[in-house]
Order: sequence, then structure tokens, then C-alpha cells
Amino acid sequence: MSGTTEHGIAPVEPLWRAREVSEFLNVSQATLSRWRRERVGPPFLQVGGVSRYNPAAVRAWVCDQEAAHG
Repeated sequence: MSGTTEHGIAPVEPLWRAREVSEFLNVSQATLSRWRRERVGPPFLQVGGVSRYNPAAVRAWVCDQEAAHG
């Protein structure tokens, strides 16, 4: 099984911090924080009370935005 771990699970990228997402999207961290509160930005999850982002989900969100507004 190429591309999977010994447990049959495909490896994933490390989760991004808000700083990394804001840099990727070229928006301020304050904007990203507001988007989280308003639930309008890329999907995120809470890990120990800290917001983290799956890079693949952030990229998919960007593609969805392009399709909807492009």
C-alpha cells in the first residue's frame, strides 16, 4: 500500500497555526479571528483550546471561494 502508514492511514500534513493561514491567505490574523467568530472563513478545529487548520481544507476552501466568486 504505497502512500499509507503501517496502520493503513494516509499521512497528512502538520496542522497550520493561524499565523500560517493568515500568511497563506494574505489577510491579517485579526481578520482570520473575525472569520472564525463569524464562521465564514476556512474550516478550523480546536486542539487544546487553540485553533488549528488542515492545510488541505484551507486550500479546498480557497478553491470553493474562487468557484463561488471567481
